[in-house]
Amino acid sequence: MRKYAIFALGVVVCLTGAALMAFGKGLLGENHTGIATVIGIVGIGLIARSSKSSSEEAKSSTGGVLND
Repeated sequence: MRKYAIFALGVVVCLTGAALMAFGKGLLGENHTGIATVIGIVGIGLIARSSKSSSEEAKSSTGGVLND
């Protein structure tokens, strides 16, 4: 269940970065693209972490053997 929460958080953070990239000039000023890029990268990292944690959980629950 935790992997889905991390995945959902990553998607929300990525969408926030995309919205800031598109409409951030009014909120953050002229130089808003750097902040929006960092927020998007953090979101991508959270999405990657959610898939990594699911594979680690599968390994630990099966003793190192993945079930497909």
